[in-house]
Amino acid sequence: MQTERPTSTATGFQPIPTGHPGAPGAEVHREMIYQTGQGTCCNQDQRNQPQAYAIEAAALIFLSGGLHIAWSIGFDSLLAELEVSSHLRISWFVAAIVGALVGGFFSQRLTYKQLMQLCAMLTVIGGVVMGVRRFNVKAMFVARYLNGFANGLAFAPTLAMAGELSVYYRRGTTASAGEQWSTALGIFVQIVCSASWDTESEFTVEQFQGVLSAVLGVIAICMAWLLTIESPVDMLHRGDEQAAIDALSRLHRPRAVTAETYDQLDNHRTYLVHNQPMRGLRGWTEALPAVLHLCLLRGLYATSSSMLVAYTLSYTSTVVYPGSSGPFVLFGLLRLVGSCASAFALDTLGRKIPLLLGLVMAGGLAAGVASRFVVSELLRVKDMRMALWLLLLYQLFAGIAFGPSSAYLSEAFPRSVKRQCIALAYALEMIIQLGICRVDLSRNIDGIDNIAGFFFSLAALLLAEFLYSVWCMPETKMTTLRQAQIKFRNFVVSQQA
Repeated sequence: MQTERPTSTATGFQPIPTGHPGAPGAEVHREMIYQTGQGTCCNQDQRNQPQAYAIEAAALIFLSGGLHIAWSIGFDSLLAELEVSSHLRISWFVAAIVGALVGGFFSQRLTYKQLMQLCAMLTVIGGVVMGVRRFNVKAMFVARYLNGFANGLAFAPTLAMAGELSVYYRRGTTASAGEQWSTALGIFVQIVCSASWDTESEFTVEQFQGVLSAVLGVIAICMAWLLTIESPVDMLHRGDEQAAIDALSRLHRPRAVTAETYDQLDNHRTYLVHNQPMRGLRGWTEALPAVLHLCLLRGLYATSSSMLVAYTLSYTSTVVYPGSSGPFVLFGLLRLVGSCASAFALDTLGRKIPLLLGLVMAGGLAAGVASRFVVSELLRVKDMRMALWLLLLYQLFAGIAFGPSSAYLSEAFPRSVKRQCIALAYALEMIIQLGICRVDLSRNIDGIDNIAGFFFSLAALLLAEFLYSVWCMPETKMTTLRQAQIKFRNFVVSQQA
């Protein structure tokens, strides 16, 4: 295979020696080249950019999904124009559940590139249907079902691929940025539009959402075609080592076969050997601790940006800052900032520090929000102001807390059941979102009892998850996929893990 062999070390790496790997001194030379290849942080980012680009098509699909999630939990402009049925609100979540199960259990019948092109095409069709029809319930149903199915279908394969395409020292950021940033950005865009849109305009927020989704889908199709790279682990599994080497070389910039390429190849080969006996019942048995851990974590993630949270934001901001869209914009921005900060920290501070910090702070803030609704029978403006600002800070720390969940999903499970386990965690997340959307706020005056009960329960769960994570969630920073998987083998993490 022809490879590019730059003569300068300015790029932060050197080509591997042409001699046989077993030749005397070759291992020493390979180690020197590998250390040179690490380079500075900027060199690492530039060199590893193709790994992020390889899942960028899915990130754009998740961004469009964030628009629909925000719409589903209450950030819309239809209340004055069109009665929004419960079915319409939960339709995206229903479709996402179906798509996740299909993607988790049957997606390997297609290549990753084909799967992303299919999901992007569904996103385009759904966006066009929503964009061309104004206040049309049937069109919105079609669009939301198509977009939800596309997001669910793409989720498990993308996080599984993120772990296999990334170098071990960038895996956390790649996985978290691909999912969390995109979804949080979509939610932020929808919040800003719904809060600031001119209701007199002939072009509605929902039509804008459709047009934006269609544009994102078109870009995703192009990126899937040009930048998607198939998993080198799959190629090794099929016995095509040369194709795996070529894929690994394409995952770095500039494209070249280096010592790091062969180190990654060895790690993938060891990973396959380790997972070879883990099939069928044994695979599910090995995955059980991680499935329980991460289903619980993703379930709490669903509650952090749910309909009751959006309702509380709307209620408190209306009392404190009537007519202002500032609290809504700040709500979405702080969630985005928290997700970004967490993703940046995953390969430096590690997964566990952001997780624990975010959980304990979010739990305390949730308890503070709940306490503002039970201090007296007559709610005061100062209580609502305090509740509002606690809620905004809660979103910041929730973004920090749940950023590591994407990285954990990409590395925790045996390979034979990885996509299925990721799909189950995502399906549970969507079921919880769906269930919260079904809460009838009219049963209590202004929904106050619902708010207090919800946030007290959420605080208790978050703090319980904090204590649980101290003992049960491992630190997987700077580990290979095989090493990370081993750390999830037991329900309780040993001190050495």
